[in-house]
Amino acid sequence: MSDKSPAALSVWPVAAAGALGILAGLFLGDYAQVFRPVGKAYVLMLEVAVYPYLICSLLHGLGSMSPAGALKLFRLGWKFYAALWIVTFAVLVALSMGIPAAMPTSLEPRAETAAGPDLLTLLIPSDPFASLSMNYVPAVVLFCFFFGIALQHVREKTELLSVLESIRLTSLQFWNAVVRFAPLAVFALFADLAGTLHLRGLEELSIYFLLLFAGCLILAFWILPACISIFVPVKHTEIVRDLRSAFLIVVATTLSVSALPYISAATERLAKASGADGPDMANVIRTNLAVAYPLGQLGNFFVYLFILFAMFRFGVAPDPSVAVALPLVSLLSGIGSPTSSVDAVDFLSKWLGLPSQTTALYVSLMTLTRYGQVVVSVAGFAFLSFGVTLAYGGKLQLRWRRLSWVLIAPAAILALCIVGARGFGAWLLDDSPDPYLALALDPALTRGVAVSVDAPAKAPVVTETRVLARIQRSGELRVGYNDNIMPFCYRNAAGELVGYDVAHAYQLARDLNVALAFVRFDWGDLASDLKSGRIDIAMTGVYVTDERLLDLTVSTPYFQSPLALFMPRQRAQGFKTRSDLLERSGLRIGVYDSPVLVPRLKRTFPNAEIVTTLEYRNGALPDFARIDAALWTLVQAKALAVSNPDLIAVAPADAGNPYLFAYIMPPGADEFSKFVNYWLELKKADGFERRQREYWIDLLPPIPPEPRWSVLRNMLGFHRKAEADR
Repeated sequence: MSDKSPAALSVWPVAAAGALGILAGLFLGDYAQVFRPVGKAYVLMLEVAVYPYLICSLLHGLGSMSPAGALKLFRLGWKFYAALWIVTFAVLVALSMGIPAAMPTSLEPRAETAAGPDLLTLLIPSDPFASLSMNYVPAVVLFCFFFGIALQHVREKTELLSVLESIRLTSLQFWNAVVRFAPLAVFALFADLAGTLHLRGLEELSIYFLLLFAGCLILAFWILPACISIFVPVKHTEIVRDLRSAFLIVVATTLSVSALPYISAATERLAKASGADGPDMANVIRTNLAVAYPLGQLGNFFVYLFILFAMFRFGVAPDPSVAVALPLVSLLSGIGSPTSSVDAVDFLSKWLGLPSQTTALYVSLMTLTRYGQVVVSVAGFAFLSFGVTLAYGGKLQLRWRRLSWVLIAPAAILALCIVGARGFGAWLLDDSPDPYLALALDPALTRGVAVSVDAPAKAPVVTETRVLARIQRSGELRVGYNDNIMPFCYRNAAGELVGYDVAHAYQLARDLNVALAFVRFDWGDLASDLKSGRIDIAMTGVYVTDERLLDLTVSTPYFQSPLALFMPRQRAQGFKTRSDLLERSGLRIGVYDSPVLVPRLKRTFPNAEIVTTLEYRNGALPDFARIDAALWTLVQAKALAVSNPDLIAVAPADAGNPYLFAYIMPPGADEFSKFVNYWLELKKADGFERRQREYWIDLLPPIPPEPRWSVLRNMLGFHRKAEADR
């Protein structure tokens, strides 16, 4: 049926190359990036061969068939697609039981999100070549599908079909030439991966890794081959063995499309052994497999598992109706090429109100998870190719006895994975420390900055009324702080002064090339401390108020946060809107004696009884037996809820304008204020502000400032020798 088959891959050379690559990566560390161009070139060369193969296979296959044959293929094939999706999502729903329930730290009104990509544009391209360049494979397949159906009704098509077949065979010939270099490419790809991969937050992410790889491996090597063995005259172990080259090539390249020639050849062998070796069977196989590529991309459907894990990680609990619809929406969103899964995560995260960094987290994890995802996609392609082909050839024979005993072991393994993940998740929740107390300033930020905390202030070298000139002449920046303002300024577990604003204070002193002196102040004395010159600038989560705008110098606001209430978790549903709270009688709201918060509470909730409390900090929380809730800003209330899991922050809808945060300077410090404003813009432009916000406010791990550990660098000291030679 086929003039040529793809060159088979041998397990041992590829496995040995992969092992050597991992060892090289561990030895070289980041220096292993030198191998990256080799691996990337190999993957790109395979794409050059495979995509023409895919397009020409579908066009030639459909164009060669009669309309009746195409209708028959659809009528027989849809059952296998439906069965595959049902089995896959049954496994995913089962695996999702191993993810702990989400524990939201806040409830807040849904923000308006930008409109996602136009679905019709992705599926019906005006330019199929542009869609192919952007890897919109569903659009290309749909174009080829309709073009191929139209070709069925063209009389003079022999020459065109001959050209398409020639291109397909040429692509396969080119493919065979490239595949010969698989061991070299595997060595390069695995060396780069092992040398540059940073595993951060592994304990928490291990729940997701465990469930994903368990699901991928069980589906790929047990459940789907067992389902195939129901209707083919071979055992599931023989099916796995016949697909060995397909599995190897996708592990080597993480390119699921690279398996199609091997699956096509395996299907032709199976059809011939089953007696379904009709004259048009080669076209049927290639046509069905081309359609199966976007629809059987099972690895993409694992975004469902990731989204549920992201809900747990970011503390987002969906509405029950949304949870029910999530499998179907994940299925529709995941159809396409492997890169379509990124768009699916982006769409689903916006739909569910997950943080904006959800997609970035998924992309970072794909460095590892893509291996399992492409492997299970290969099994999905094989299931569709084998089943539809034999059904079309009339050789489908169901053997139900094979299914029952083969599925028992996967079910038991799935159950163990679920129980293990739930137990590990419970241990994480019970044993995890306060994440804010574990945060610390980047050593690269503090290195070289002379700093003192609460030391007696040095007298300026020359008396100077201009603040910026005074700082430069004295060689010291005096920053006012209050360490009860998490996450802007607080003490971590080691007693160090840390936070978003503390990091900015270090950077400001570094950019001014002066020493840094932290001077503690009380809120009631802030204005007098600034006017007297005791502090040059207050950088500690200070709100912008009318009084401060009139009496002091205020920088451009660098952050904003809406008003929020925090309370025990079980009370949250009653605080979602301001209108509901205004109708409540006997409402008691706590607030510490702040010149900013107390007036705002009186204006926003005039019917509430105000109960004055101590400043909010761990160990000195309000007595919720005396009050219904306490007032603060959302960003600060969320930080408090993260540190105290029994609490939750709620931002009531229609509660007024957000609080603005700014740096406060003495009156008349216009020159210094202009400098600070320009400096804030510069820090946004160079990414410093974003990195600090992600670390201190969003609790995202930082990019490691140092190269990854390696034998060459850390044990043999190669980097020190290189620096000495320079």
